[in-house]
Amino acid sequence: MTLTPTSSRTITGYLSELLEFPRLFIERDVDFTNCRVAGRFDEDSKDCTSCKFGVACQWLNRERTPSTDAGSVEQLVEALQTAEDYLRTTTTHSRSCDCETCSWLREARHFLHARSHWA
Repeated sequence: MTLTPTSSRTITGYLSELLEFPRLFIERDVDFTNCRVAGRFDEDSKDCTSCKFGVACQWLNRERTPSTDAGSVEQLVEALQTAEDYLRTTTTHSRSCDCETCSWLREARHFLHARSHWA
């Protein structure tokens, strides 16, 4: 299962599309019910830095509005790495699992592995 269209014409376009899934996953995973700052991460707030959703909330605030014009390839790769780390550590599935999350994780890892050989 491929989660991003194969017609992506640029690396930034591909990365932006690849980041759609974790954005939706993390938005669904983070509970803002009792959030004093309404889900707008504030690195100076003790409430934010000690919150169990702090890392996810901080990522969402940086990546909430996808824009290939706003981010460099390096910034998008960093966002992808952070999202891959988050999903990998918050989900537990078998190696042969073919759910949407595991399929996305395999695609993200494949891209990140390939990217590491570019340098």
